[in-house]
Amino acid sequence: MFRNLPTFKSLPQAIGLPFLSTQEDAQLKFKSSQNGIKRLYSEDIIPISDVTYWSQYYSLFNSSADVYSLISVQDVRQALDKQPQNLANLILTLSHHLFTLLPSTDFPHHANSLSSPPTRNTSLTSQQDLSKEALNCLRVLGRILVVIYEKESDLKEQFNHGIIAQQDYDESFAKKWLWSKSIIDINNRSSDNHNPLYDRPSLQDPSRDPQSQPRQQQREENDQFKIEDSDSDEEEDEGVRAFQATIGNPAPPQSITKKEENIKDDPLSKSDTEGLDGEAQENAEEAKEEYMPCLIERLFSCTIDLLFCAGFTVPDSVRGPNITEKINYVIWEKGVGSTVNVGSTAELDKNKTEVLRFLLILLSTTIYTPPHALTTTPNLPLQILTHSLERRLVLSLLCSFINTSLTPLKASFGISGQIPYNHLISKAAEERRVLVRASLMVLLVALDHREDGPEQNVIGNSATMGESKEENAFRYFISKLHRKEDFSFLLDGIIGILQEHNAVTNGYLPGSKKPIPYILETYILLWRLVDLNKRFRQYLLDSGKALDVVCYILVTCLDLKDDPAQHGLLRLLSYLLQTLSADKAFAVSLNQTIRMAIPSKWAVTGTAADFMIVSIYSIATTPGLNPLFPALTISISNIAPYLNNIGVQASTRLLQLFKAFSAPNFLLADEGHPRLVYYLLETFNSILYFQLNENPHLVYAILRSHKEFQTLATFTLVSGLRDIQRRKALRAAAAEKNANAKPGLQRSPSELDMLAEKAALLGRDLDNEDNEISSPSSQRRVLSPTIQETIEEAPSTQPLTTPGSENSSDPLAASQSTPDNNIASSPSVAYPPSQNGLSEKQRGKLRAMDVEDDTEVGQPEIPDEELMRVAQAGVGPNGYVPTQEWVSSWQKGLPLDPVLVAISEILPKIQENQQLTGAPSSKVFNILRGVSLSEVLPPAPPIVPRRFQWSSASCVWLTSLLWGNIYVAGLTTDGVWRDTTVKLFGVKQAPVKGRSAQVGRFLKTIGVV
Repeated sequence: MFRNLPTFKSLPQAIGLPFLSTQEDAQLKFKSSQNGIKRLYSEDIIPISDVTYWSQYYSLFNSSADVYSLISVQDVRQALDKQPQNLANLILTLSHHLFTLLPSTDFPHHANSLSSPPTRNTSLTSQQDLSKEALNCLRVLGRILVVIYEKESDLKEQFNHGIIAQQDYDESFAKKWLWSKSIIDINNRSSDNHNPLYDRPSLQDPSRDPQSQPRQQQREENDQFKIEDSDSDEEEDEGVRAFQATIGNPAPPQSITKKEENIKDDPLSKSDTEGLDGEAQENAEEAKEEYMPCLIERLFSCTIDLLFCAGFTVPDSVRGPNITEKINYVIWEKGVGSTVNVGSTAELDKNKTEVLRFLLILLSTTIYTPPHALTTTPNLPLQILTHSLERRLVLSLLCSFINTSLTPLKASFGISGQIPYNHLISKAAEERRVLVRASLMVLLVALDHREDGPEQNVIGNSATMGESKEENAFRYFISKLHRKEDFSFLLDGIIGILQEHNAVTNGYLPGSKKPIPYILETYILLWRLVDLNKRFRQYLLDSGKALDVVCYILVTCLDLKDDPAQHGLLRLLSYLLQTLSADKAFAVSLNQTIRMAIPSKWAVTGTAADFMIVSIYSIATTPGLNPLFPALTISISNIAPYLNNIGVQASTRLLQLFKAFSAPNFLLADEGHPRLVYYLLETFNSILYFQLNENPHLVYAILRSHKEFQTLATFTLVSGLRDIQRRKALRAAAAEKNANAKPGLQRSPSELDMLAEKAALLGRDLDNEDNEISSPSSQRRVLSPTIQETIEEAPSTQPLTTPGSENSSDPLAASQSTPDNNIASSPSVAYPPSQNGLSEKQRGKLRAMDVEDDTEVGQPEIPDEELMRVAQAGVGPNGYVPTQEWVSSWQKGLPLDPVLVAISEILPKIQENQQLTGAPSSKVFNILRGVSLSEVLPPAPPIVPRRFQWSSASCVWLTSLLWGNIYVAGLTTDGVWRDTTVKLFGVKQAPVKGRSAQVGRFLKTIGVV
């Protein structure tokens, strides 16, 4: 009777709710049930033999996102605090499984799949599962390691402050399970039942020795390692040969005891010694036991092998004739060191990215090291990467990282022509960009590591070997590149990335292309190449492309100068600009016109030098960029002896910079500010000595600003303080005038401050500036945020400090100081005197040109005693207290004499023909182009460019910048280091805006969050 009734769906099906898949249901249970992640930090110790439980960690997850969502940092912390033995067992189990998979013939492909395509039910399933298990081992280990690194850093800090004892620190979890050497039974190791936790595929496997490889494979490898250590016409010195002999030949295991090295027994590789006791048993164990590297070292070696595993990260075609020969250290891409392309797929690229991400996690102890301890805290995995690998493996890694990073996207995937909408490209291309960034990061971390002191790395001397065994192999081989085709590949790849970045940010269709995520890494790589390899630097200058590089640098600075989050990149670019400006060929090339298309908002009439000067002025008038001033002004000073035909706009900007830097309210606000005036005076002197007749516009601008130079010649602390007080009085008068003005003409205090800053920048009084902008159109011009050009009276956010300064309370003050040691700014060191070469006639002219007192009529004279009390209270927002001794130490050494002599010689001739107002007449131009000062100027100083000098502070700063960028990149993926306490740099959460912020406030109101 009821057989014909219709069947009904279940309630979830009826209302349209989907059922969870078996995998999703298992993940849900893992997160919530007692046999999941909660068991890891329960009171019970989970035995290693409980395979059912441990297998969840390498078989349950489908992606790294699953791992980071189901295993939180708090879960790992609880396990580390409540039940560390369980966490240790998890680490050992995952490592054991990873070391077992790698030599297995089934990984990553089943043996049958090599001869025939895998079927849907057998080989492919095996392949996917084994690859997924290996990746899950890396993902979960990475999730755990960052928490252990964090905990170890906290314990070290507590030990340094005497909070915990030496014994407690020596018995920390990291030292016990990650860093301690382990014991392996030699007899067991030589048997067929050896433990794969220790005897993973050796990096020096005889099967991969060139002598034992087939001839065809050797020919293919000959097409790869097209890289030599030095030019053919150069003989290698003894230090180079000694260095090459040490790479890949680490010292043999030391015959040490457990007591000497605090060796820990590994529960996965115990050997029994029966029938002996006491001293005899200990001697017997030491006689037949070998001390293997610590777990971190073995994980590192396994990770490197995974980067060259056929079928997993490189194509199956590179596999040897034997099924076990899956590890082949081939260069991934065609380019430096290789003339063949082994090929790749989206899946291989994805696996490479995951392995590289784990490698970065292994190297990330740096993130948890305070800046002051960075040079004294060892990083064992990074030390292995840069100092202990075989020569061929170093070259494989170096060339693979470089070629993957710089091979154009369209070349990698056969795309022809331009890509106007690169967000429409394939998934493989998108995965490629992620791989490029990961490769760049690992490469730059390797190049950043240094064991020697910073003073050893002077430009042009980076190839000096010293103690060869202490040399970073990556830095060494970068410095030895010399083939023109390699340099062409490097430079074209870098310029291609910069060109694409410029097209994205300044294209006609904003948003049509995705931004380049690795622009910072690209500029760091360029700086490293220029800094470490003098041949590449010369190639860059000879190729004629240096002009394009500097234009890309300046456009990037202009685009990002208003974004505080990018100020680290701007500082990097200012140092790169200083490095390039130290070469004469670079400076001479700036006299050419710009070939690339500059965005119209930044376009400047004239040469590349004009564009550079005007751009630097625009950067310098952006608040918050004070740390960039020394490098930028040094760059101008370096190129000045070779510039000609500087235009009107660039000349005006140079003099405006001089007025701003020599204004008393800026000059007395920090002990480092006078050196900025020094660099600009050197710029003017270089023009007067070497390019006088070629730069009439700049000389005319100097003559128009003669009062500022004369005022600086007689500058004292009292005169400077009096000028500051006069400007304050003018500001107060302007505020009172504004209060009494009509409502529509009143200005806010912030507008008045802006006007005062602009007046200081242009060297004018506030009342004159106020009259200039009285018209509505002018007012809109000044208040427009897009073209506002102001400079602060003194640094308000990042003061200029001398290298190594510890006056700031910021723990990163030392790393953020400007690494320039050329001009000392301390009170005890004076600038070199420059009046020794003047005759009595010239000195008489200087005395006759003393500055006139420009104190306004009717303004009361402030007593000197009151002015000194003002100085004692501090000048500027940072409260710097200037003294007359300090002022005298730098004022007497300023190179003012050549400028003053030139003014005294040329100014009367110009005034006879024209007043110094408006543009110069043709007659004045003829005078400036024909004038000679060779008989009256002091002897010309030698041209010695100021090269960028690496200091401890600058090394720490760059390391912080690099790892900070890696940290932020991790946040955009799975949040690798999120929720852990990093110590190398500060992390500040950006405020949430828009609808998300409103929802967050509502949830807080109702008590949900």
